[in-house]
Amino acid sequence: MNNISYTYILAANSTAMELYKISKETLMESNSCDFIVFKFSEWEEGLEDLEEWEESIPIDEATYLELHSNLCMKLRAFFKTTNPDPVLWL
Repeated sequence: MNNISYTYILAANSTAMELYKISKETLMESNSCDFIVFKFSEWEEGLEDLEEWEESIPIDEATYLELHSNLCMKLRAFFKTTNPDPVLWL
């Protein structure tokens, strides 16, 4: 039996977070890849990772799964392009 409690976090730059605040679908339908989702079993383990981002908010597991999938599809499409712009890699 799994008794681990997880915390789910959306971290993003201000532009991506504004899209999310309009709606999750707005962020997902945009071209923005300037966000990441985290799943932590212990809150302290992720604090250092969150410092890189302008904003972060707690989300539920279903939102975590949807945004994770969306980000993976966007990044896959980006790297499948013949000459992805290296400036966007940072």
